[in-house]
Amino acid sequence: MADDAVTVAVVLLLVSLGIATFLETRYLRKKMKNRRVRTAKRDDELQDNAHNAIITTKAIMSSLQRQGIRSEEAEAWMQEAQTANARHNYHVAMDLTAKAKDRLLALKAAQASKGDLAKLDRFSGGGSTDEMTTKEMLQKEIPPNMLQSKFSIEVAGTAVEQGRLGGRDVSQATQLLESAKTRFDAKDYASALTIARQSKRAAAGEKVDVSITPAAPQSPPQPSGRECPTCGASLAEDDMFCRKCGARLAPAACSSCGASLLSDDAYCPKCGTPVPQ
Repeated sequence: MADDAVTVAVVLLLVSLGIATFLETRYLRKKMKNRRVRTAKRDDELQDNAHNAIITTKAIMSSLQRQGIRSEEAEAWMQEAQTANARHNYHVAMDLTAKAKDRLLALKAAQASKGDLAKLDRFSGGGSTDEMTTKEMLQKEIPPNMLQSKFSIEVAGTAVEQGRLGGRDVSQATQLLESAKTRFDAKDYASALTIARQSKRAAAGEKVDVSITPAAPQSPPQPSGRECPTCGASLAEDDMFCRKCGARLAPAACSSCGASLLSDDAYCPKCGTPVPQ
């Protein structure tokens, strides 16, 4: 009887171990399967990102080549990136592509800056006194922040284009870029420079606080046809003092009855209302 009990106990132990081993094996298989699925999904995402980065950068390179801008260094990086992508080294491919893109954008920005100064460079070739004087004169005629703002607008435009090709939301960056162009056309170069830099940051995915965007400059008061009786300077409708000589201005009409007033009237000749002095 004792031997039978021991045998039963051993059988039950073996059965329990078998069941536990089966369940553990099943659990491990499921875990490994899930891990393989996650790994495959991550690899697919990396492959897509690397492919998109290569396509985008090649498009930029082709566009710049049509403008006469080439970089052998960037072309070499792109060839290495395509080789790395074919070998499934997606991180390496994206790093090389990013280096090539940054190099191309830097060349485009430099080309835009040179274009603004091209007319000045033409006067520096001979080295004569007259030519240098002409160049200095042209430099003095360029308003402050004009070249910097134009350069920043070019860079922001490239950044917006890149963000759009990369699938980012560039609506804010586009609005800021248009605002910068408007300020530039209005010759408000300082504001154009600030807003263009904000547009570049927004296109790169940074959060931009538009509340600190410079307000549009207000238009100066328009002449109303009135003239200062003292110096003859043009006056705005609501001017109480002359902008040129500072003379106090009497109202043109009585505030009570509307009768016309002369500059030296102390009372309205029609209703007797005192004229503000």
